[in-house]
This record gives sequence, structure tokens and C-alpha cells, in this order.
Amino acid sequence: MSWLTIFTSFVVLSSLITADDPCRYEHPTKGVIDLTSLGRTDGKPAYPDKIPSTGSNYKYSYNPCKPFTEQPNCIGVAVCQS
Repeated sequence: MSWLTIFTSFVVLSSLITADDPCRYEHPTKGVIDLTSLGRTDGKPAYPDKIPSTGSNYKYSYNPCKPFTEQPNCIGVAVCQS
């Protein structure tokens, strides 16, 4: 599964579901969706410097659940555009 698919799924689920923990959702009958294991906890992005296939001049980094830092402009973020 590509990082863009994971990111898009996370954004869609986040906008549709209200939960106590933004990375874990437990449905009473359907089970658990837990994104915690997809992210890093060391302050670095799990998916660094991804370039979209649309020919953009930007790179994107993403880390679900825990903030990361990419100097100089992205400090304590979930997603960074550079």
C-alpha cells in the first residue's frame, strides 16, 4: 500500500470518526483500526521526502500519530511540504 493511500485513508477516517485517540478507533462491532504502528517515535517521518507522480516540485513527508521535525520549516508536524 502506498504512503499516499495510507495518508488519504487516514485523512478521510479522521474527518468521519470522532475518537479519543486520533490514531486508534474501536468500533463496537467491527473491530479496531490502529495506525500507531505505522508511525515512528524518534522525531523522524516514517515516510520521508515522497514526490507525487503529478510532477509537482514539492516533496512530502508524513508520520502518523507522532509529530516529527524537518528543519528549517517543519517543526512538530504530522505532514511536511518542502
